[in-house]
Parts: sequence; structure tokens; C-alpha cells
Amino acid sequence: MWAPPDVWYRPRPMTRRKALTKTQVRAIREGLVEERAGLLSQVADLDAEANVKNWRDGGFDDDPADSGSASFERETAQSLSNHARKLLEQIDDALRRMDAGTYGLCERCGQRIEVERLEALPYARLCLECKRRDETGR
Repeated sequence: MWAPPDVWYRPRPMTRRKALTKTQVRAIREGLVEERAGLLSQVADLDAEANVKNWRDGGFDDDPADSGSASFERETAQSLSNHARKLLEQIDDALRRMDAGTYGLCERCGQRIEVERLEALPYARLCLECKRRDETGR
């Protein structure tokens, strides 16, 4: 059925989102601190694995296949380490927002981030609506 254009572009009503309880924030913080400790250990292990000196002292001769495999494994370890470092930055940022009292607020629109989203992705900075806009460019 046809509708006038103003109906097509009518903004959606704002829904009231629940705030996180202190218990929920405490549980999320504990999970973030635990995940952070695991990532720090992972970064240290990956950095040690990617260390060029370790690869040279490992007994590899000048065989191109061995050298290529070693290079690939080193680059993989570096890539995984970089990804873990980015997660650490996001976790540290979430912990800072908790300390500042702004955790759970969308950094773009200022609305509360959905509790389910924070439970699934505790370092989320944007609500679902803003994240969708971010990803689609709309």
C-alpha cells in the first residue's frame, strides 16, 4: 500500500534502555580484568615467538623452504600479537569508562548501550543503531 513520503522518513521513536546495575558492571569488570590478564600473557608469548633472534638461533639453515616457513610463522605471530594488543586497548578503554562513570553510554549519540550488547561485547563503545550506521555508512 502506498504511503505519503513523510511516513517513509519518520524517525523511529527512542526506546528507553535499561541501565546496567552495579552488580552487572562489577561482573563485566571482573570479566574484562580476567580477559586482560590472559591477553597480556598471550601477547608476551606471541612476541617471544615472533622475535627474529629466536628464529635465527633455531638452527635453520639457508634452505629457502625453511626460511619461508619461518617467515610465515613469524608474521602470523606478529599479526596475532597486534590483534591482541588492539583488544587490550579496547579493554583498557572500557575500564577507564567504568572508572569515569560513562561506561554503557554510546560515544556517538549518548544513549545507553543495550545491556545484551555489553554482556556479549563488554568493550562496545557504540549502541547497535550507531554501530549499524557506522558499518553501512548511513
